Amino acid sequence: MSRLRGPLVLAGNVMLALVVATACGGGGGDDDGGEPAKFDGKKVLADASAAMGRLKSVGVTLSTQNKPPIMVQGGDIKLLKSGDAEGTLTIEQSGQAVEMKLVAAGDSVYLNAGTGGWRKTPRAAAAMLYDPSAVLDPSRGIPKLLTSAVSPTAEAEEKVDGKDAYRVRATLGQDDLARIVPGINSDVDGQVWVSKADQRVLKVKGNVPKGGKGSVVITFDEFDAPYKISAPK
Repeated sequence: MSRLRGPLVLAGNVMLALVVATACGGGGGDDDGGEPAKFDGKKVLADASAAMGRLKSVGVTLSTQNKPPIMVQGGDIKLLKSGDAEGTLTIEQSGQAVEMKLVAAGDSVYLNAGTGGWRKTPRAAAAMLYDPSAVLDPSRGIPKLLTSAVSPTAEAEEKVDGKDAYRVRATLGQDDLARIVPGINSDVDGQVWVSKADQRVLKVKGNVPKGGKGSVVITFDEFDAPYKISAPK
C-alpha cells in the first residue's frame, strides 16, 4: 500500500481539482458581449443544481490558460453518478507535463502514470482522498455548490458551443468547497454558463488563484451518455 500512496495521492488531488474547479471558477475575460441580462441568477443556479443532480452520467473536459499554479493542466473524464469514472489527465510534475490514466470501477481504483502499468487500490481507501460518487449527488458536489452560492448575479445571455445559455456570477463559500476539496481556505468567485434548453451546466471559467492571471475552463457534455466503465485489463 505504501508504494501506491504516492500515485494515489497525486490522482486524488488531480481529480479533486478537476471536478471541483467546475463549480469554483471565477471571472476571467468573459464579461463582454452577449445580450443584457434579464433573468434571475439565483433561480438559474437553483434550476441548474436540480438538473445536474438528476444526471446519471456526464463528460467533463478541463483546459487551462496562462499556467495557473495547479497540478491539473488538462483532462477528459467520463463519470457515472455511481462514482465509476475513467479518463486521461495531464498534470504538471516537477515542471513536466505528465499524462495519467485513471479508472474507478466497482470497489477499486486503478492508476497508470505511464510507468509500471496499472496499480490497484480499494475504493474505500481512495474515498478518503476523493469520492467520485459525490460529484452528481444532489446533497453534495456540484448540485450542492450551486444552491449554496452567495449573491448569484445575472451577467448575460449568450451562446456556448452554439447553445443558448445564461451566464451567472456568484461566490462559492469556503465551507462548502472544503467538504469536497480539503485545504480550500477562502471563498471563490465563479462564473457558470447554464443551458436555457435544459438548465444543465455547460461551462465554468475561473481565475486560479482568485485574482490571478491563470485560468481554468471546464466544460460539460455527453449528459446521460450510456458509459460502460470497467476495470482495465
